[in-house]
Amino acid sequence: ATLGYDVDTMHIFYSGIGGAGIGPLALIAKQAGYDVSGSDKQDSQYIQYLQKHGITNIHIGQTTEQIAAVHDSNPIDWYVYSSAVTKEQKHPVELQFVNDQNIHSSKRDDLLNQIISDKKLKLIAVAGTHGKSTTTAMVVWLFNQLHIPLSYSVGAKLSYGEMGQYQKGSDYFAYECDEFDRNFLSFEPFLSVISGVTWDHHEIFPTREDYQQAFKEFISQSAHTICWQEDYDYLGLTSVTRIDVQNTDHPHIHDITLAGLYNRLDAWLAIQAVHETTKTPVKKLIKIMNEFPGLSRRMEQIIPNLYSDYAHTPEKIRGAMS
Repeated sequence: ATLGYDVDTMHIFYSGIGGAGIGPLALIAKQAGYDVSGSDKQDSQYIQYLQKHGITNIHIGQTTEQIAAVHDSNPIDWYVYSSAVTKEQKHPVELQFVNDQNIHSSKRDDLLNQIISDKKLKLIAVAGTHGKSTTTAMVVWLFNQLHIPLSYSVGAKLSYGEMGQYQKGSDYFAYECDEFDRNFLSFEPFLSVISGVTWDHHEIFPTREDYQQAFKEFISQSAHTICWQEDYDYLGLTSVTRIDVQNTDHPHIHDITLAGLYNRLDAWLAIQAVHETTKTPVKKLIKIMNEFPGLSRRMEQIIPNLYSDYAHTPEKIRGAMS
């Protein structure tokens, strides 16, 4: 659907622009040719990073006066806000302002869908309770090493690229597709990759069945899905026509030499996704994957024998300790 704007001149304002989900999306929009501005409650290294990369119109503090001044100087076409804005503020003043001005507003997912549509991209969505960031980063690594253009957004820092980027000439957009707040149900992926499912986000999904049902809906919205046999069984899936079910004992997984069983399993899913989309032989992809440098806070070595990891559930901690 069009909103009556010129794609080439659309002005997008990001609230919470320093966040891990919103910030990379702002950078992607800037690279894709949109006019970008934003605000956040506090300054951060990432905001300074965005400013150095051309997003200079960022306000620290979130007031009606500040967003009104931005709108007066260059009318805002689309206001994007993170889930945290409405959870942390009972009456967000920016959101009230854009509603009063009849400015289109949404969470990040609607805008990302618009960018994907505007740029005619196919979505590779990586979803799951654990392994999303690593698997998405591995897809990016493989595309980079194959010198195939890729647009993407990952919720972790990479040593070999931005957290998010739009690359001209790309056919695909790889996205770490989060189930929190049911965000992932906003998308209809060309290819979805399920990295592992265990009941999480209990404040959003009160029962295990609610969580399972959300993943089943997400898979039903995907043209094609890659998942593990154990997740296929856990979710009670029955269709096999659009689902490529993988087994964790596949002999080629032993050819992956990355440290950590769960790293190797995530790597296998990434390899399958890139094989599916680029038709690159699996053996070549394994060789490239064995050089994967890792990503921030995913068993990241700080000094010898000291590592940092983002694991924050019992299952994720067990995976990290492996």
